Amino acid sequence: MNAVPAAADIAGALLAGAPGRYRAVVEACEPGTIAGTGFVDPATSLGEGGSWRLLVAEGEAVEAGQPLVELIGLAPRLGIAEDHVLGALGFASGIATRARVFRQAGPAGLSIACGGWKKLPLALKPLLRAGLAVSGILPRLVDGDFVYVAKNAVMMLGGVDQAIAAGIAVGHGPVAVQVKSVAEAVSAVTTGAGIIMVDTADLNDLADVHAELTRLDLRSRVRLAFGGGVRLQDLVPAAAAGADAVDVGRAILDAPLLDLRMRVCSKVDD
Repeated sequence: MNAVPAAADIAGALLAGAPGRYRAVVEACEPGTIAGTGFVDPATSLGEGGSWRLLVAEGEAVEAGQPLVELIGLAPRLGIAEDHVLGALGFASGIATRARVFRQAGPAGLSIACGGWKKLPLALKPLLRAGLAVSGILPRLVDGDFVYVAKNAVMMLGGVDQAIAAGIAVGHGPVAVQVKSVAEAVSAVTTGAGIIMVDTADLNDLADVHAELTRLDLRSRVRLAFGGGVRLQDLVPAAAAGADAVDVGRAILDAPLLDLRMRVCSKVDD
């Protein structure tokens, strides 16, 4: 059985009749926010005599047709260079573009996090974080140290109160816990939780928790967060219902790639 030829071998055979070096640019096909520039490194694919440079800064807003990266190299090398540029830049910039829309739509004072990054493949997590970083969206529920007690931990530890006690014993900052009802929320605050996540996707539950904690004079003891399928149109209502923070998952994680293309512009030399 014949081995499948490598992409570099195919490009070399195809472009053997195009001697000399050429200049190419990677450009945006649509407006967006650039992220992931630290992961762009086509030097190996360009080989000896090749060069490249970034034309934009991390976090920069770009327009359709704007050049982002310049590459110079031999034709066979440029034939495979886009494999080393478009993916990382397109993914991180797509996340940044969507995340910035959420940040701009969120009311003043509302913290927005995208904590669902754990659902992505390991290789994509640094690119997600890069996209969030330029957009003002947190990768975790709050800044700084805290102990997050998820639903599964609550179940394995025997309940909300026991889970909070275990989290406090860890000694790594305030304990954050997911709750499903007003009763759980009140119990969590009195047990010592510093952050409560109403993770029901129901804004009425959030409003009920906020109202009861306020009535019991417990609201000032806790940071109140909301999660569960949060959409762009939920940001203002969540803040009005009492949320200090929201956790957006798939609405950001499912962001489309920023559409990029590589275009060969001219021959540099013979």
